[in-house]
Amino acid sequence: MNIRIGYYGKDENVHSTFAKCINVIETAKYLETVADNWEDAKKYVHLIQDNMKEHWGVDGYGDPLCTRISGVQNEEALIGLFLHMKGKWHFSDNGIDWETIEEAFGSHPDWARASGWEAGVNYA
Repeated sequence: MNIRIGYYGKDENVHSTFAKCINVIETAKYLETVADNWEDAKKYVHLIQDNMKEHWGVDGYGDPLCTRISGVQNEEALIGLFLHMKGKWHFSDNGIDWETIEEAFGSHPDWARASGWEAGVNYA
């Protein structure tokens, strides 16, 4: 599954990297584990640097998932976006609605079992 992982920068733009994952819940838990604050999220995104992009704000970041409204094509076949903003990781599967990872996945039965180390994140 294709995703983007990004952070909301002090320049009010979103900086993101492309990634593939096997399990979105494990990926969410993984991000909370390895990059739980803004500085670590920024370092993580820049460390990966696979097809880095700078997006004009959160709306610009979400454009590929709301193609009907934005007119932007989802050329990377993205299924979701992770974004570190407001001190927490957020997730969106439509590019418009952003929930914290806890709100998005916390009630899923697999959330409590997820370790984060089976995310299967691939940066290629």
